[in-house]
Amino acid sequence: MNIILSIEDQGLELAPLIANRTHDALRQGCLVSINSIDGSDGRTVRVTVTDSENDPAKETAMLCTLLADIIVENLQIRHMVRLLRQKYCFLSEKEQCDILVRALKRLWYGKNGQKNEVMLCKMDVRQRLIETLKQNGTDNVVLEGFMRFRMKDYLTAWENELNWCVQDHIRKKEYAEFVEILRLFVKIRIPRVKQVHICIDGEGEYVLLDERLCLLQSRFSGGRIDKDDALLSTLVNIAPLSIVVHNRERFFDGRIIETIKDVFGARVEFSEDMI
Repeated sequence: MNIILSIEDQGLELAPLIANRTHDALRQGCLVSINSIDGSDGRTVRVTVTDSENDPAKETAMLCTLLADIIVENLQIRHMVRLLRQKYCFLSEKEQCDILVRALKRLWYGKNGQKNEVMLCKMDVRQRLIETLKQNGTDNVVLEGFMRFRMKDYLTAWENELNWCVQDHIRKKEYAEFVEILRLFVKIRIPRVKQVHICIDGEGEYVLLDERLCLLQSRFSGGRIDKDDALLSTLVNIAPLSIVVHNRERFFDGRIIETIKDVFGARVEFSEDMI
């Protein structure tokens, strides 16, 4: 099999990307030779794949295996880096790097850590390459062009994953800043009581008691989120030296407990005693 391959990315050279993967082809009985095209800055090469048994189908499959590997491990990363720089230039280089790593982990290993996700992706891209070569009968392929026309669903999925990771990063960053402000506020406040007990009554409502178990407040108004916000606001305003959370499993949303822990740190303790 003889074909001319090109990449548009000016930051890459195609020959080394292919050469680094030819040992796998050789083990399977295929010899891969690469010749750079003059004046292409290494981005266009002529590739010849020769099977020991002269099987054209095996030669095509081997070439597409190599190219799928390059697309998923190299061009995908470059594509996502460009998206980050174009759409999220307000993020620092470190933030962009952290987001890229997280997005790739989710794409390659799945949201549940399934390590075969990246292999399934490569197999699918390989099959699309095989079908493209069969249908078009072309001897000249631009890899980014293949991605634009034959991998639109992947490009959309990659961008969506990247966007989700960016938004999640921003949410966490804003949350960290919010918590830090509350910590500083609590630190400078004079405690109104030494200790506050947080309890849940029979109707699932928050009840606050002081160290003598006298009622401080109950029946926060509004919806569940409003009540959680009101609870946190009240605790920050009181700034107790100690907070005892009773029967945490009865809380409707455990995230409010985590926020209280983040703001008050070692001041928070837990008790299974019913009050």
